[in-house]
Amino acid sequence: MKFLATVDKYFDRVIDATGYLTFALLIFSWGSVCAEVVCRYFLRQPLIWVVEVTEYIMVHMTFLGSAWLLRRDGHVTVDVVTSRLGSKPRTLLLIITSLIATLMFLILAWYGAVATWGAYREHLVVPKQLSMPKFLVMLVIPFGCLMLAGQFIKRTRGALRSWRSLTVKES
Repeated sequence: MKFLATVDKYFDRVIDATGYLTFALLIFSWGSVCAEVVCRYFLRQPLIWVVEVTEYIMVHMTFLGSAWLLRRDGHVTVDVVTSRLGSKPRTLLLIITSLIATLMFLILAWYGAVATWGAYREHLVVPKQLSMPKFLVMLVIPFGCLMLAGQFIKRTRGALRSWRSLTVKES
């Protein structure tokens, strides 16, 4: 159990770091778009890199920030059905959906890693202004999917603990 607590602690630190990095990317993106507007319309000297970098940042923010947001239950939920359920069926549904999501994100991480490795091996480049190596853009996808899978595993464990306590109370 101590090993699992240690893994949880370091996993939470990584997720915290990705949350801070996502926030920093958001601020940088906001600042660069503002600078682009000023440079383009007031100085008549557009910054040609802003649109492309902002596109990359949006992909990175999505995959870096999702696990952090999941840990805080910040994702949009439709609870029309679950709000009408009792504690035990709601917890069972949470366990099932978390297990399905874990499997889905592990599969996405695998295919993302295979695609990223292929882009690296083939020396693919994004054919735009900056000519960015494609694997650098794609690398965040398997990483983010692994973080999401890990967070769904933690969510499943928490729901299983709740399930056990609900079952004990009924006995």
